[in-house]
Amino acid sequence: MGIDVGREHLRVNRFGFAEYEDMVELSRGVDVSELTGVLNSIVELVLSEESGLLDSLTDAAQADFVVPLGMCAKMLSSGEYSVIELVAAACTVSYCAASHMSEFPDELSRMLSQLPR
Repeated sequence: MGIDVGREHLRVNRFGFAEYEDMVELSRGVDVSELTGVLNSIVELVLSEESGLLDSLTDAAQADFVVPLGMCAKMLSSGEYSVIELVAAACTVSYCAASHMSEFPDELSRMLSQLPR
């Protein structure tokens, strides 16, 4: 199920992610622990200083992808989010990464492909 960002969102949640009607349905079938694990792995890979991945990204990828990923990291670190908030974050990260997938390392692309769209 893809997210059509051209349509009107239901609301912007407290973490800054837009929520759409079809995310409610999507959230019913999501494995929360698996999705949280994938998002945490992406955050760790991209945002940890040890990986050096952040510095290797183009300016466009940093602008498009790293900002929502940082918002997602903040949400995950709070530990207090609903399933719909988690899905909204995952869909946003996936959507924002999509146009840059060809420049990402294979490991990051593989993890991003596990996110709902």
